[in-house]
Amino acid sequence: MSQYKEDIAEAKERLGAWWDHELIDRPIISYWAAQPDVKLYELGNLLDYFDPFYLAEHWEGINEALDEFERVSKLMLFAEEAIPRFNPYYGPGIMASVFGIVPQYKSRTVWFQRDTDLKDLLPILEGTKLNVNNEWFERLVRITEIASQRGNGDYCIAMTDLGGILDVISSFLGPTKLILTMRRNPDLIHACRQTILEKWMTVYERLQSIIEKYSFGCNSWLNLWCPKRWYPIQCDFSAFLSPRWFKEFVVDDIKTQAERFDYAIYHLDGPDALVHLDELLKIDALDGIQWVPGAGNELKSSETWMPVYKKIQNAGKSVIIDYFEQPERLPHFYNNLDPKYLFISTVFTDYFRAKFSVPEFAGGNAGEGNFRSFKKELRKKMKSKK
Repeated sequence: MSQYKEDIAEAKERLGAWWDHELIDRPIISYWAAQPDVKLYELGNLLDYFDPFYLAEHWEGINEALDEFERVSKLMLFAEEAIPRFNPYYGPGIMASVFGIVPQYKSRTVWFQRDTDLKDLLPILEGTKLNVNNEWFERLVRITEIASQRGNGDYCIAMTDLGGILDVISSFLGPTKLILTMRRNPDLIHACRQTILEKWMTVYERLQSIIEKYSFGCNSWLNLWCPKRWYPIQCDFSAFLSPRWFKEFVVDDIKTQAERFDYAIYHLDGPDALVHLDELLKIDALDGIQWVPGAGNELKSSETWMPVYKKIQNAGKSVIIDYFEQPERLPHFYNNLDPKYLFISTVFTDYFRAKFSVPEFAGGNAGEGNFRSFKKELRKKMKSKK
């Protein structure tokens, strides 16, 4: 039982089955909405709730971040398989800071950059100690402990965004120097990758062990609860790489990470990275793909990407679509994709719009009929139950 979600046990049971491509009684779907008696202004800026940058701007502001998370969560409906989750987010790839890069926050973005001489790179990586004297490792351990202890099973704590292996190297060298070094001195990049990967896994193990002391299961910045350990593996730098270089410099790291987890999803970001999909689908240890088209491109909910989603499912992998942008298209997606291999999450600001839009299997009206009439009838039913 959770004070934020009464049916949390049932939701977790369905999610546990879904990870093994099984459905207990219906497809799964995750959505959030304001409680029916909550005014929109009471929620504050929902962007800060679902995509939080408070800690990225205030490194030691964990208690304030938790206060606001709990305040808003009490006003939210965590519907179906939506699990209350706090995300201790410091930016996309805080592992770079564990290796000594100071994160720079600016306008809801965090930059990890430090121009580094090639001869210094491997010594920096190898010389990084994961102990209390490492400012960012110590901070991540401490913040995760504070959040996990306070959540204590009432809500889960996400694994922070550690980032991709090659992305860490790019933070030190920059894209151009990294590509040149991959061509001129590939052995150096391979050595750096191996060092980063082992310490990345050590950080993951330490943080997840803390989380598991206080609550059952595992979650991440990609809000999808799992009864066992998993992570959304990524390599944003892959957008710069040809398929041949992706196979040489990235695939082995993905395989190693995926094989060490109980389950693994790959975060495929942007059209330039889509060229790597075939290679990703060959990795047996990957259980699914989260496709993100990127800014300025067709929405995730667009029919444009339906062939991509079907290709992923035909390879025996799950499709993960978070923050589905067009709720009226939810029934279409569940009717045209295999629900055993489909997870969709979305957000509504209005309770009645949510109930009108979601599929019938989730207790909704599948967007059928007149919204005003539906809302009026639902209000009557709710009043009669009071």
